[in-house]
Amino acid sequence: MLARLFCVLALLSASSTALAAAAWVDDSIYVPIRAAANPSGRILHRGIKSGTRIEFLGFEGDWAKIRHGDTEGYIGKQYLSQTPTAEIRLERATQASEQAKAEVAKLRAQLAETKGQRDALSEQSSELKNSLSSRSNELEQLQEVASDPIRLDQANRRLNEELSLLRSELDQVKGENVMLRGNNTSQQWITGVGILVIGLIAGVLMRSRSGRRQRGGWAN
Repeated sequence: MLARLFCVLALLSASSTALAAAAWVDDSIYVPIRAAANPSGRILHRGIKSGTRIEFLGFEGDWAKIRHGDTEGYIGKQYLSQTPTAEIRLERATQASEQAKAEVAKLRAQLAETKGQRDALSEQSSELKNSLSSRSNELEQLQEVASDPIRLDQANRRLNEELSLLRSELDQVKGENVMLRGNNTSQQWITGVGILVIGLIAGVLMRSRSGRRQRGGWAN
């Protein structure tokens, strides 16, 4: 029986331990505002919660004169603190943490946007480089095409110069040919005159001989 009783007590103790949970005592308090600086003063405000910001007007003994909204009165100076409560500090720290998280998220978004812009600019730079290379090739082709007329013009000028020289040489040859023709005509004329003179001389000689013969015949 005793063994069974101990088992039951152990089970009850275990079950009660299993049902227990952690808890905290709430430190929020409500401080009344009184019309006079004493515990029996008339209550002007039923109570302001701890952590509420008020306007401090000065001390009167163990009491602090304050203003809360439109209410001006006294509270025990032990409830007054020059620094925010731990709850308020925690709330402010939480707000600051949330703001920091929001700033971090914003900065990350800006960083992602900047990376995207950088990638876009890099892609545009690559496209511009390709376009510049293509334009350079086109420019070289245009320069080659443009250089052909220049070379043709230069060759045309050289040919015109050579043609002018050939024409000058041809005119010179024509002049020399005319001179040679004139010389041949003169030579032919002189030859004809010489032949004529020789013929005349021969005729005269022949006549002179025939006259001599006749006179000799007559003399016999």
